[in-house]
Amino acid sequence: MDKLPGMKILYGHPSPRFWEPCALPLPELLGHANAQRPLSLYLHIPFCPKTDPPACGFCQFARQDLTSYGLAKGYVDDLLGEMGQHADTLGRRETAVVYFGGGTANILRQAEIARLMEGVHRRFRLAESAEINFEGYPQFFTQAQVRFLAGLGVNRISIGVQVLKPELLRFSGRAPAPARIRAAIELCRKLGIACSADLIVGWFQQTARDVIADIDTLHAWGVTGIVIHPIGLQGNSCFAREKDKLPKVEDSCRTFLLARERLLELGYRADSYTDYQKADLPPVKFLSLYRNVLSNDKIGLGYGANSVLAGDLAKPGVTFVNVSGLEPYHGRVQAGKGCAEAYFRFAAEDLRLLYVLKGLEGEPYLDAGKYEQLFGTGLEADFRGCWDALRERGWLDWPAGEGPRLKGDAIFLTAHIQRMLSEPRNRQLRRPGRG
Repeated sequence: MDKLPGMKILYGHPSPRFWEPCALPLPELLGHANAQRPLSLYLHIPFCPKTDPPACGFCQFARQDLTSYGLAKGYVDDLLGEMGQHADTLGRRETAVVYFGGGTANILRQAEIARLMEGVHRRFRLAESAEINFEGYPQFFTQAQVRFLAGLGVNRISIGVQVLKPELLRFSGRAPAPARIRAAIELCRKLGIACSADLIVGWFQQTARDVIADIDTLHAWGVTGIVIHPIGLQGNSCFAREKDKLPKVEDSCRTFLLARERLLELGYRADSYTDYQKADLPPVKFLSLYRNVLSNDKIGLGYGANSVLAGDLAKPGVTFVNVSGLEPYHGRVQAGKGCAEAYFRFAAEDLRLLYVLKGLEGEPYLDAGKYEQLFGTGLEADFRGCWDALRERGWLDWPAGEGPRLKGDAIFLTAHIQRMLSEPRNRQLRRPGRG
């Protein structure tokens, strides 16, 4: 177990350090899309309210403080422009999921949100059962905003709670908003909107009792889902510089597993090692598609947004990420040549790894039979060394007729285990002249 506090979350494969600068035209990148697959559309809103410390102390996503609302208006213009450029190549494709993320998506005012939703409807065809997600900052989920979002067809919101205890929340520079959070959750329930809350484990001065209390409170208020994130420490964030003051990794692991146990006791279903949904509700579609990368296309719009068009074994596809920063993004949109800054061209081995890494993480979980059907080899044999190492520690179950399931401390260490599984391929990618 890594003795340093915090976790490095594995969002995909391979690491961006193996990607190449992208000069490919947008139609060539989008040529890897498959119109027969579900489409997941992600719209990135990079703006956040200013906090002290900056970026809530830990956030490493593509973001910036909103110093003038005029910046948001101009950015929405560019976002709609990029959306149109994609639709010109993809056509008016049926879309299973729309996700407004950030940053802080709900920092936008009603006029800009409405413009974006109108653009989505004009450029894409929403499936009858489409899931429309909106995430954001607790303070901004007012009663008026929640009702407005519901009127636009939003059927799921995600509230970035972090922690509820005011003495702990102050470390991120946020103002406590328990009444606003409770009111938003209760209104979502009345309007029939799914409502999830994100919590963080590994916070300054946080105890297991604090996390359990937050879970119990949110459950009592009526959330339909709770996400438990191990705190991510990357780059030169304030939290990363103060990591010696955070709980020890062993303590965070214990807290994380106690939180999991409590959520299961309360009747939530574990759809991944971090995501819990009320057992009588289906899995969150956006998250299922995010993990099941070989069966859908993901298009990310906005600065710093990531797209994944995995292709198939016969013709592996690509993943690419947009430029970051308002000025570079604006320039790319105005030039009409696509916004991708870097990309990676998958090989068949990368698709195999994507399937395993994401299936180990959550629903749809790894299935040995499907793996053999897809890749023509055995899941047990292909990664035997890793499975044996996990079994030796008592960290692996393999239910008959299913696939490997992490257990015990390994659940908390999922990202570390994913990197262990991908290391042989990473060694190949580090070689000069790799293919």
